[in-house]
Amino acid sequence: MKALVLNYGVGNLFSISSALKRVGFDVRISSDLEYDYDLLVLPGVGSFKALGPYIEKKGDLLKDVINKISAVLGICLGMQILFEYSTEYGYSKGLGILEGYVERIITSRKLPHIGWDKVYLFNRNEKCKVFAELNGKYVYFVHSYVVYPRHLDSICMLSHYDMLFPAAIAYRNIFGTQFHPEKSGSTGKQLLEAIAQWIKR
Repeated sequence: MKALVLNYGVGNLFSISSALKRVGFDVRISSDLEYDYDLLVLPGVGSFKALGPYIEKKGDLLKDVINKISAVLGICLGMQILFEYSTEYGYSKGLGILEGYVERIITSRKLPHIGWDKVYLFNRNEKCKVFAELNGKYVYFVHSYVVYPRHLDSICMLSHYDMLFPAAIAYRNIFGTQFHPEKSGSTGKQLLEAIAQWIKR
């Protein structure tokens, strides 16, 4: 199977690439959007606003690739840009593939939220089965903002940091995580293996 890790100017590209290779993907890192892949990965460290110029320039093509490719994995910021907008550093428009928005975590605790926390299944629908083995396990987070999906059936997992927030989502061929699978050890590997199996189904 082939995976394209999209280089859009933010994100830790090499960590996720290495993690994908460990579960059997042939990985390419590129800024060029192409259709000839089984998995498109939208990596995830940086600010939503920093991606504004990229979305403005290549958003339509990116949406077309997302609609036609077998599977998409959005990680942290890569998941957030799939929604309609973010309030990070002012209003920034997203891709609008999923209805909802991105806002800062409501907490009196330190931000960003960095470290290991448990995730719990919220939905057990067909798409969310990809996340089933992660229920009750620890994963690694680095974020200050969270998604607020309009449709609750897209939320697969929840976590907690003074407030409950979506830790994972699924919609059509899209899987998204607020946590970083590539930094989540064996639990993250389990998720990448589950996505590989979903593609092979």
